[in-house]
Amino acid sequence: MRHNGLEKPYNWMQVSTWIILPTLLLQFFFFASPLLPLAASIPCSIAVFFFGALAAYKGYTTCITDPADDHVICHLNRQNEKTFVDEEKAEEEVKYCFACETNVHSHSMHCKFCDKCVARFDHHCQWLNTCIGEKNYQYFF
Repeated sequence: MRHNGLEKPYNWMQVSTWIILPTLLLQFFFFASPLLPLAASIPCSIAVFFFGALAAYKGYTTCITDPADDHVICHLNRQNEKTFVDEEKAEEEVKYCFACETNVHSHSMHCKFCDKCVARFDHHCQWLNTCIGEKNYQYFF
């Protein structure tokens, strides 16, 4: 089971994302920016650099955040699952995931690509090669 999107196996779409983003930024700075008037070139270059760096930061942060369900993490760490549930909420709804072989939150879903349950699963992003869920949705755009 992969813990984040930067672990193997890599996806060709993920690799192309990390190649295309810097390539597009370099193309702007070397080809498009010199064609603009100086008064427009400097603010446009600053804006493109800022948003390019922001996209790289958010993509990297989304990739390194493990979106796995807390119950799955406790199960993998061989902690006592009953104690964990009692600490959170005794009346919390759980369901059993046959693939993970443990109880998970009722709003979790199993991702067939990452082979784990993800809390509030939204989708598996092929471009970042990770699941988008509750823990990393704030970084994903």
